[in-house]
Amino acid sequence: MRIIKAKDFILRPITYSDVHGYFESRTDVLARKGFMYVPKNLAETRKFIKKIIAEMRKSKPNKELFVIEIDKQFAGFVGLHDLHQKYFEFKGKINYGSHPKFRGKGITTKAVKIITDYAFKKYKLKRIEGWCRKYNKASARVLEKAGYKFEGILRKNKYKDGKYFDDMLWAKVK
Repeated sequence: MRIIKAKDFILRPITYSDVHGYFESRTDVLARKGFMYVPKNLAETRKFIKKIIAEMRKSKPNKELFVIEIDKQFAGFVGLHDLHQKYFEFKGKINYGSHPKFRGKGITTKAVKIITDYAFKKYKLKRIEGWCRKYNKASARVLEKAGYKFEGILRKNKYKDGKYFDDMLWAKVK
């Protein structure tokens, strides 16, 4: 598994030592609204990370999850998923999140750019999609600044906590 060094941070595969940072990045008030899956506790987060690590060890993983690390601190994550899908081998999806302490600094945008380039090269993808809730302007800016193009609104695309949510679909093609 690969470590990618950027000017301001490193991107490295997630490990068990990232449980607290990952949990905090997915469960604070702002983040939990945007994610379909929000772990309930650290034990559940550890199980999730265990599954991701096992998946990343496969010769053709369906997912990869990288930690954005700054000065040995968990600053966020960026992941790829839906890789190697039958009939859709040419595309994948990207997801990301920032630790509350590191939001608004442009770090996630830089990480998304790097992982997008990495995914196009490693997996020989032709298309990478990013989805975010229609109301999540910060997430939309991350994708836009990372070179993704807005393709449309997926109306009532997700159902959570008794409500339907619209998603914005963004994509980058090669």
